[in-house]
Amino acid sequence: MMRRWTFAQRVSAGLSACLFAGLLLLATLLSAVFAQATPPEGHGALPQALLAGLLGLGCVAALGFVLHRALAPLHARHESSEQHLQLLMDGVTDYALCFLDRQGRVTAWNAGAERLTGWAEAEMAGRDTDRLYPADQVTAGVPRAHRERAAREGRLLAEGWRVRRDGSRFWAETLLTALFDAHGRPRGFVKVTRDISERRRIERAQALFAEAGRVLQPLSGAREVGEALTRLCVPEVADACILFLPSEDGTVRPHAVACADTAAPHRMWEPLLRCPEDGEVGPARVVRTGRSELLPELDAARPPPALLGTAHGELLCAMGVTSALTVPLAVGSRVLGALCLLSTGTHRRFGEVDRAFMEELAARAALALDNARLLSQAQDALELIGIAAHDLGNPLSSLQLRLRRLSMQSAATPDTRLREGLAGAEGETRRLGRLVHNLLDLSRLSAGRMVLDTERLNLAQLVREVAERHADQASAAGCALSVRVEDDATGDWDRQRLDRVVTNLLSNALKFGRGHPVELRVHASATCARFSVKDGGIGIGVEAQQRLFHRFQRVHPGTQHPGTGLGLYIVRQLVEAHGGTVHVQSRTGEGAEFTIELPRELNKESCLAPEAEV
Repeated sequence: MMRRWTFAQRVSAGLSACLFAGLLLLATLLSAVFAQATPPEGHGALPQALLAGLLGLGCVAALGFVLHRALAPLHARHESSEQHLQLLMDGVTDYALCFLDRQGRVTAWNAGAERLTGWAEAEMAGRDTDRLYPADQVTAGVPRAHRERAAREGRLLAEGWRVRRDGSRFWAETLLTALFDAHGRPRGFVKVTRDISERRRIERAQALFAEAGRVLQPLSGAREVGEALTRLCVPEVADACILFLPSEDGTVRPHAVACADTAAPHRMWEPLLRCPEDGEVGPARVVRTGRSELLPELDAARPPPALLGTAHGELLCAMGVTSALTVPLAVGSRVLGALCLLSTGTHRRFGEVDRAFMEELAARAALALDNARLLSQAQDALELIGIAAHDLGNPLSSLQLRLRRLSMQSAATPDTRLREGLAGAEGETRRLGRLVHNLLDLSRLSAGRMVLDTERLNLAQLVREVAERHADQASAAGCALSVRVEDDATGDWDRQRLDRVVTNLLSNALKFGRGHPVELRVHASATCARFSVKDGGIGIGVEAQQRLFHRFQRVHPGTQHPGTGLGLYIVRQLVEAHGGTVHVQSRTGEGAEFTIELPRELNKESCLAPEAEV
């Protein structure tokens, strides 16, 4: 099959044929003229020459007709292609489409490029596209590097900042494709650019929200949360960010400041320290009204009339702010503060999308600040509880000793009411003692001050001692208390904390297993020791077991089984502090069995439960 000729090749062949025919015709005509000027030697020379000229003209005319018939469709097709290309260039307005020569100069510039960049085709024709790049990228040779890479690899897809005619920036996605002729020689480039600022804004918002969830932790405190919030916004969404919080006297004061420009803070402090008047434009009014304020376009030389003479206006002028946005930090109807975002360049202008985005971020920050405040108050309350529990310990111990002495002295007294009253008072002091110790442990655990004082301890001996202390309580509850232990159950544990664990579990078994036997068991393996308390009382439902070891959770509320819901929470915390585990097996009406497993050496991972005894 013959190779199909291109339009240029066909035109070249046609022109060559025309040139040959023209030369032939010229030679014929010159011959005829020469014959006319020379005296004729015979009568047939002139007619022959004229006949040859006419024949040449006929050949040229025939060749011209053939070329016209052959080249006219190709010319029409070429014009149609040019028209389609022009329609494409003019019709694509969402993309900037331009053609470049090998040096990167513009040879074609569509309406979409003019709409996107602000540069007209007449202004860009014959000029390179370096003016669309930020100055620092031009200095670094980024446009030239992009063209070289596209020429080497055939195409290049890149993202980055581009500059419009008015100096504003937009985030662009650019596809640069190299053009080659039939012989593989580079002819130029075609560049397709689109504005993806909105897509990048959404991606940045998602990333910023994810980062906010990580850094805005209420455990750090209100000041740390505020500083993390301002650092999060700079330079991602603003050149400077200021968090304002109301003080005790009601005035709105700066709480945390972050700036991208290290030289800016010294210009900020004087206007920041000026106390704003109530109701003036800026953070003070945002805190009072709970509505955000947007100043999309600002001129430091000509500030709006509402900012003249105000502390916020003085701050904006001192910083040379070109756009500002202030959003409230609100939790429900309560406004905790205001977040002020400032832009000092022409590359960033705040709009309605930024307002909605920052209001959402400010709402999350407000929750973190409120949680930090509540956590601080809770820690203060727990610290007060710990101090009170510690101060109650000494007089309570003295009261228990006195009641025990009176009980011993009244053992021979025939007055049964006195003995019963002393026994009841002694039982109440024991219950009060457990509550005081639980509150003290709760305070230490919540404050992170729990330190284990470990020693070599025999768990079996400790369980026997606790059982002996509760013998009278078990007898009063009608519970037959049995102890089955293995003597070789030693490990590195905190005696006082394990005593609290065994005491809490046994007290619960006697309280909820009243009238039923209670069994204490200790089993030891090579790496672990296991202690279990089993009663035959009212049992625990499956649903209630899920929240059993949480703070202040009571499975059986009411006056029949009084309690605070702290005993099992303390048990779990103390057991886990030893590296152990605690779990329960129970059904409603069939009693409950609590089991703790402790590694025999501290700081080792909790081991698996040993095989159940038959």
